[in-house]
Amino acid sequence: MTDHRKIEQTNPLDDLVIAAKTDRLAFGRLFDEFYPLIFAYCLRRLVLRAVAEDVTSDVFLRVAGKLHDFTGTTTEDFRRWLFRIATNQINAHLRQSIRRRELLESAVALGRINSSAIAPLIDSSTQIDWQMLYSALDELSEREQSIISLRFFAGLNHNQISEVLAGNAGAIRVTLSRSLEKMRSILREDQINQRALSDQKRGDH
Repeated sequence: MTDHRKIEQTNPLDDLVIAAKTDRLAFGRLFDEFYPLIFAYCLRRLVLRAVAEDVTSDVFLRVAGKLHDFTGTTTEDFRRWLFRIATNQINAHLRQSIRRRELLESAVALGRINSSAIAPLIDSSTQIDWQMLYSALDELSEREQSIISLRFFAGLNHNQISEVLAGNAGAIRVTLSRSLEKMRSILREDQINQRALSDQKRGDH
């Protein structure tokens, strides 16, 4: 009997994943397929387009260099591997304080923007101050930042995140919940302080 479920789950890109180890054209097709996804993830986390482009390029250079050692055989295996490398590259970039400062300065330049991608990070659908958002995210641990970024910037579910970060899906769910509450608490405190400062300035005039 034919297993229709297996047929339906077969991704036509799976053959490319296997062929890419020895075929440049196959790797080129995978690059074209996944570059926009990884670039969008890097851009949401790094803000600066030029920086995101550099990091994304570095991700695919590392992928090309390590492809012979990649043991996955499916598109989903390849996707998880890409996000793992991208997350590590983003974290390495942000470990330098001067780069975090550049990111926050760029967030300021963006102004106040309403974005469905990060609406779950706050308590309402009101406009979001990106400087405050990234400042709050920066106060979390590197793992917490990675989990939140993969969930809300890359759209991965708990199981996919656990596979990217080599963790347990249940633990990822708990950490995500706690991290979100931390961020909301930080954002609420920042908003209160911002309003108090604004009131003080008005009172001085």
